[in-house]
Amino acid sequence: MKCFVHHDSDAVGTCRACNKGLCPACATDLGHSICCAGDCEAKARTLHSQVQQSAVVLAAQRRNRFLAPIFFIAAGAIFIVFSSQGRGPWPSFADAIGLGFIVFGIILGVASQRYAQELARKA
Repeated sequence: MKCFVHHDSDAVGTCRACNKGLCPACATDLGHSICCAGDCEAKARTLHSQVQQSAVVLAAQRRNRFLAPIFFIAAGAIFIVFSSQGRGPWPSFADAIGLGFIVFGIILGVASQRYAQELARKA
């Protein structure tokens, strides 16, 4: 690959922002990547900060992935407990809603666990 500006020079890499080939004379080293001087430098810094922020979000997501399933399972159990007080032996509509919450919580927990395993494989 040749440099985008100096067509006779070999490129040492591509710009992080615009993906154009850069020779050592055109490349600006940012520490985490190289880029063209000027507007591309600001774009490359923005891209790097966005990647850093998404890493923080993914770490928080890994820690909190079981909160929603636990909430739905607990809500379903509360529905069933409170609906069963003071009624006959037959299940009520509130029991069905509670059971639906519990099933949804289990499905959500399994899905979030599989998603977390997929993210771990990609990382």
